[in-house]
Amino acid sequence: MFQELVHKADLGNGYYLNPILDGDYADPAVFRDGETYYLTVSTGEYRPGLSVFQSGDLVNWKLLCHPLHSFTGSAWAPDILKYEGNYYIYFCSGGTNWVIWSKQIDSGWSEAVDLKIGHIDPGHAVDKEGNRYLFLSENYIVPLSRDGLSVTGEMVQVLEAPGVPDEWDIEGAFPEAPNVFYRDGYYYLTYADGGTAGPATSHMIMTARAKSLYGPWELSPYNPVVHTYSRHEKWISKGHGHFVEDTEGKWWVIYHAYENGYESLGRKLLLSPVEFTRDGWFRITRPAEEASPKPCGYVIEDTDTFSDDFSAHGVNGWRAWGETDPSRYHRLPDGIRIDGTGENIGKSHPLTIITGDHSYEITVHVTCREGCEAGIILQYNEEIYNAISLKDDRLRIYRLGRMLAQKDTGFTECWLRMKNDDQYISFSYSPDGVSYKKMNYVINAVSQNNNAYNGFLSLRPGIFAAGEGDAELKQFTYTGLA
Repeated sequence: MFQELVHKADLGNGYYLNPILDGDYADPAVFRDGETYYLTVSTGEYRPGLSVFQSGDLVNWKLLCHPLHSFTGSAWAPDILKYEGNYYIYFCSGGTNWVIWSKQIDSGWSEAVDLKIGHIDPGHAVDKEGNRYLFLSENYIVPLSRDGLSVTGEMVQVLEAPGVPDEWDIEGAFPEAPNVFYRDGYYYLTYADGGTAGPATSHMIMTARAKSLYGPWELSPYNPVVHTYSRHEKWISKGHGHFVEDTEGKWWVIYHAYENGYESLGRKLLLSPVEFTRDGWFRITRPAEEASPKPCGYVIEDTDTFSDDFSAHGVNGWRAWGETDPSRYHRLPDGIRIDGTGENIGKSHPLTIITGDHSYEITVHVTCREGCEAGIILQYNEEIYNAISLKDDRLRIYRLGRMLAQKDTGFTECWLRMKNDDQYISFSYSPDGVSYKKMNYVINAVSQNNNAYNGFLSLRPGIFAAGEGDAELKQFTYTGLA
């Protein structure tokens, strides 16, 4: 998936440079199974829900599978783990929390089970006796059954988060994203606070420790262990982390952050080494923007690409916004035919990809049947999007979900191109795929992010077919630009 991207985390000299996943991969959870690490992230309203990535060194990641297929809700803030030979993912959606499980990490995942408990951001924990629990936002704990598929007791708050100083610029007091790990006789509870977006200095990771999961919990003197202290730092709103021990006994934290000035790209994933102190606490000592020595381990090569001739049948990066009918998509020998749907482009369930590149181009060949509108989209949500389309012999350009311009061409098919030049979006077309003519309507997309439109989303490029009839799309090409 990542060979076309400009950024590569592994520098090839024993060092890495953040981000380790470059794009909108928020709310990470990670665990190690033997010598291999597995990671999952939030997918929100995109389908199929959830993602599982695989790595041998915490730096080079490969998409393994999408475990949530028939679930009809969003999927946020997951936790992933292995317990007594089975794999589990807990996540929140629709005001409750859910779980899926499988005997294999890459396939065979169950239907989602509703745990019928409130709060958000479930974090799984096991005590020394093997009993299972979920931690939830505001540091509540609830016991689980042995199979992890139901709750067996009352939800209790075990730690009331201390107030954030009034002098700090934060989005609000929102204790969430609990993660528990055990080391040298202590349970360590880490949680996020301060809000996910808003001010650059909002998010953070706090930690506490206790001898029992029910406390009493002692707060770390090094809090917050992860935080953005200045709005001028490269990585802002750093928080929502998950801790993991490598095969040499060293500890690491994976967490998300916005790249300063590029909030439209969503929350990217950062990796930092964790240093334990003599008093049994820990700190993060290396700045996230510096190149750092890589963790031990082996490299898993990722040969997937964004560019797609639609002939493959395996895992790729396409995601549909909202619930869509798989029967809409028909593979052709040299492309894909998509049945139009939705009352407008935003509600046509566009297929999009996740990229963290500052600049890139995408190109696709489009043939439209009568009544169908198809083309290239840069989507934030159903209402907020930018696009170029072909419909009834006309080219159309959309900005923020509204038609900005149209042009009569006489084409029923042509090549379309979108260029994202450091968040300035332009569109071109070509009848032959060789000579392109630029449409003179350029969109400034810098402000198209969560701080303007909420939802914790990102701008994602992709393709769509809206309305009636159908469209054929061929030779989707992605090129990252330095």
